[in-house]
Amino acid sequence: MSDARQSNLQDLTTYAPIRVALTGIWRILFGALVAIPGGLLIWIGPAGEAGAPHAPGDMPPWWMFLVGLALAFVALALITGGVGRIVSAFAGDCYFRAGTDGMAVQLPRQGWFGRFTLIEHQFKWGEIESLIHFTRSINLVPVARELHIRLYSGKEVTIERFYFSASVKQLRERLMEIRALAGPV
Repeated sequence: MSDARQSNLQDLTTYAPIRVALTGIWRILFGALVAIPGGLLIWIGPAGEAGAPHAPGDMPPWWMFLVGLALAFVALALITGGVGRIVSAFAGDCYFRAGTDGMAVQLPRQGWFGRFTLIEHQFKWGEIESLIHFTRSINLVPVARELHIRLYSGKEVTIERFYFSASVKQLRERLMEIRALAGPV
């Protein structure tokens, strides 16, 4: 497939930088909530029970310090991931395009400590086995919606909902219409 900017592919939806930034803010807030008990456990840690009598089955005093370090690491990962999402919200040239030739998607992929790269996926209709509207749930509560693009090669590409303004259901329906217009593959 030729370059998506120079072919007959047309935009299906627009990039949603505000939604991407809001997911970053949410991650930073959640990371701060995890950092508070982690910091307290590190600070209190071994000295927290100084002078208290210890029974033979009690945990060693350094155990709270290690749990605090683990929570601090998780908080660091969440906060830097949030910063990365906020930074990637300002990425230019993100798109979701489709046409009779196939489809092309360019979106940011977050890295460590606020870094990101733009990744591009281009597929011809003959390469795509199925388009799946997928809802992630925790205890039967929906928490995320994604578009899974399953290829005949066995590879599966996941496009998360928050990157684009149209819903995953609308994107899938529109892609199926365009695929039908393209004819048999």
